[in-house]
Amino acid sequence: MSKKATYPKVMCTQHPDSASKYISTQEEPGEAIEAAVVFGCDEYMPDYEGKATPYHQNVQIVSRFIEETDLIPGKDIFITPRAPSAAQENRFRQLMVMMSIAEANHGALEYSDVQAINEFVHPMTGTVGEILDAQQHMVDVGELAKKEFGVAMEVPRIIPLIEDAPALLHAKELAENTLLSWEKRFGAAPEKFRVFLGKSDSALSFGHVASTLSCKYAISGISELDLELDTSTGIIFGAGTLPFRGHLSLKNAENFFREYRGIGTITLQSAVRYSHDKGEAEALVRLAEERLPESPEIYSGEEKEEIVNLIGIFGARYNRIIREMSCTINQLAGLLPQQRDRLMHKGTGGYSRNVPDISGLVCLCRKDVGKELSASMPAEDLNLPRAIKFTGALYSIGLPPEFIGTGTALEEAREKLGEEACERLLKKYFPSLGSDLSFASGYLDLNVASRFLPEACLKEIRKDIEVLRDTFSLKVQPEPSYRILLEMMQPDLLQAGTKGNCMDEEVSQLVCSTLTKMGKIRKALG
Repeated sequence: MSKKATYPKVMCTQHPDSASKYISTQEEPGEAIEAAVVFGCDEYMPDYEGKATPYHQNVQIVSRFIEETDLIPGKDIFITPRAPSAAQENRFRQLMVMMSIAEANHGALEYSDVQAINEFVHPMTGTVGEILDAQQHMVDVGELAKKEFGVAMEVPRIIPLIEDAPALLHAKELAENTLLSWEKRFGAAPEKFRVFLGKSDSALSFGHVASTLSCKYAISGISELDLELDTSTGIIFGAGTLPFRGHLSLKNAENFFREYRGIGTITLQSAVRYSHDKGEAEALVRLAEERLPESPEIYSGEEKEEIVNLIGIFGARYNRIIREMSCTINQLAGLLPQQRDRLMHKGTGGYSRNVPDISGLVCLCRKDVGKELSASMPAEDLNLPRAIKFTGALYSIGLPPEFIGTGTALEEAREKLGEEACERLLKKYFPSLGSDLSFASGYLDLNVASRFLPEACLKEIRKDIEVLRDTFSLKVQPEPSYRILLEMMQPDLLQAGTKGNCMDEEVSQLVCSTLTKMGKIRKALG
């Protein structure tokens, strides 16, 4: 087996981050065709995590590729579903999705000798046990399909999706222990194995800088592992178009590909396809085909130690502020439009994001840094919205989350770790931070944001912005049209942000419409 295994380079996803287009589950099979034929993607991810996606969507997509195109699923276009987590949603939904994978493969194998679905994504992965149990469920479903329907498919491999900062710091160990345990449980380690790294949820929990550093730490570790084991690993990197969620856009492509060297696959989410200018998504796909994968940056032991302490400092500063704003964020997020058919946020059929276990991060930090990080975390789950609406809510009050805690953390890092550590942060570990903040400054308006913020938060954020303005020579000049919408909606947004208030339906629709227009200006809902 060649160590230079090839993987798809652009995964089209169903993320609901487009400000300009709602897409129902009935339209998604057609979207899959569009992803390949129009945009040039070589992979599509039917998404069942937290979504009301029909179980037969995998079958529909594979059938439509066979019937309507010359593309062979599993060869020319890869279909890679994201199944629900049995731990976070429920096992019944996970098993039903796996049965639909078996059915889709049965249909494909009747048409050709190529299996359509060879991998599936497991979200919110935290332990090796979760990965192996889900893989075992897929094995069991494969055996049932063979017994009942004569489907002789190769069991699709699991792709663990790692989404919070502490888990990203242990991504190498998680992948290595998975592969070693896989061999013991299933007889042989897989020849190919991909890991999916998520930017958005780690940013929601720890802020923009800590999340970026965590992802780059994980890329370095998994790239090391690829050199150490017989299994050929690949990295999928999940990123949206706004900086907080990854800043993957055509305009920022050079920064993005330089920042995340070592990844093999990018996600092409809804915003770049439907809210950006015509032709930009196609151009981004072509660029990814040329550039991916690039040689990874491997960090030394000393650099890893420094990065971990930076993550702890930036994460603590961010969390101190976010925990005071959670109520306002939740109320505003509820006014943003729902751009896909999602499950309810909580309950037996839904899911929610919990406060991450930070013990695996704290133990890597210097004692004083770890202590402050622990003290910054909320005492209980804040029930924050998903990352897209979280980001959209903050942009919609004139406070892009990229700024929160960043300036004061930079000062603290300089004080605790030294000037040279800060220089390495800005020149080596995160050289495009200034560019990210420059983009976000076009949507920053503290005069509006101040009406939503407790006085203590406002004081901290003013200091953040002051430090960042001096460090990066930022020009804080909100786009005129964006500022008008912010000011125009202010009374209604304040009403929405006041606990206990209920909005008149017509006013609510006006607020939603205006928030959507703001999303169109920034070219992403969140």
